[in-house]
Amino acid sequence: MNKIFKYLLLVLFIAAVFYVLKVSPLSEYIFTGGGRKIFMEKFSGYMQTLGIWAPFMFVLIYAVSLIFFVPASVFTSIGGIVFGPWFGLFLNVTGAMIGGTISFFMARYMLREIASKVLQSGHFKKLDDGAAEHGFSIIIYLRLMFVPYTYLNFAIGLSKIKFKDFFWATLIGVIPGLAVITFLMSAVKNLMLTYKTWLDVLRPDILGPLALFIFSFFIPAILKHFKKKFNITKEIEEETEIND
Repeated sequence: MNKIFKYLLLVLFIAAVFYVLKVSPLSEYIFTGGGRKIFMEKFSGYMQTLGIWAPFMFVLIYAVSLIFFVPASVFTSIGGIVFGPWFGLFLNVTGAMIGGTISFFMARYMLREIASKVLQSGHFKKLDDGAAEHGFSIIIYLRLMFVPYTYLNFAIGLSKIKFKDFFWATLIGVIPGLAVITFLMSAVKNLMLTYKTWLDVLRPDILGPLALFIFSFFIPAILKHFKKKFNITKEIEEETEIND
């Protein structure tokens, strides 16, 4: 009966994800440039109507969106626009950690038992055992390599990696990426509100986030030179598609 319940939950979850990403009106807002711009404007306006409840509602929606594989950049950008750089970063990290934790346990509860036979054979067993032994460093590496957030949450949930390694490594690993987007979008908003001449672009509060954004493109290339220190094996590279 327990297995049947798990299978039923899995089918319902897959159907819900398919609906959100492919059928619902939200799909157009998420996956088209014009739609995403409209969505951000409308959602930002909605947040401003909630008053003191806005941060709590934002974190809740951010977390739920991640579970349904909505790209994290959508709500991370909104966090920077609506709540500013530092408070926005705090809310973005909170939402990401709640959504990531739920995704991790969903995968472990619904899918680990189903996938266990595959993970205990040949190539996959070697991959799973290696991940369990060096889970903390591997997760930090993959987070800094910007492997899609929710996909990685579910993949880690399927593995033998301990939750404490997942939680702390994720917390450390996602802050740089979230900070780059949050600070950049907050800076863009401030520039649009205060722009008078082209010299405004040279302000430190604009150049700093822009420099961080540009530098973020070089992080994966830099990290690959130190992958052995993170215990990244050939199997992990192949499964996460982070080869040169």
